[in-house]
Amino acid sequence: MGLKIITILVLASAAAVVLGAMIRSRKGGRALFLTALQGLAALCAVNLTGMLSGVTIALNWYSLGAGLLFGAPGIIGILLLNFLFRT
Repeated sequence: MGLKIITILVLASAAAVVLGAMIRSRKGGRALFLTALQGLAALCAVNLTGMLSGVTIALNWYSLGAGLLFGAPGIIGILLLNFLFRT
């Protein structure tokens, strides 16, 4: 339970830093939109190619949030976590 809370706090602080950087920039709205679009495209690409490779990401609020907020690096992070914690 403690590890879950620490993970949520770290991810929330990372999300706050990313959002803060986007808001401070002159093109914050455009950057947020393009990041979200790239994240959704990466999520769709991983799940479409998953039919061939067997690697997919579950479509839930967490994966959508990571894709929308962090973009393609968020999806890559989810793939790395899936690889590391494969059971």
